[in-house]
Amino acid sequence: MQVRNVTVQAFTVEDVKGLDPLLVVLQDDGPGKGRLLVECFGEAWSNYWGAMGENTTVASFVLEAGIDYLESKMQSPFENRRKRSQYLRKILGAVQDALRQRLAAGGVPS
Repeated sequence: MQVRNVTVQAFTVEDVKGLDPLLVVLQDDGPGKGRLLVECFGEAWSNYWGAMGENTTVASFVLEAGIDYLESKMQSPFENRRKRSQYLRKILGAVQDALRQRLAAGGVPS
């Protein structure tokens, strides 16, 4: 078994109407590889992308991706899709808005 330390970027998103605070975790595993984890009120969604483009970070990938694509990758096949889909779409929109806000404030989406 191999255990390695990883570097993650984590932040919270608060004061989104209709949502509890979100915990957002971004992990870049190398050029064009990484994962996104989002937690809200004890529920979590995540996905790993192994081919985002050679110099693409998870943050920039999530910013450029469409909500439909992100939702399809992060939605569990076992969830009640209709009701949960609207909730997850709202969460992913808030994550994208937070990343844009961080970028505008001088933060680099890494």
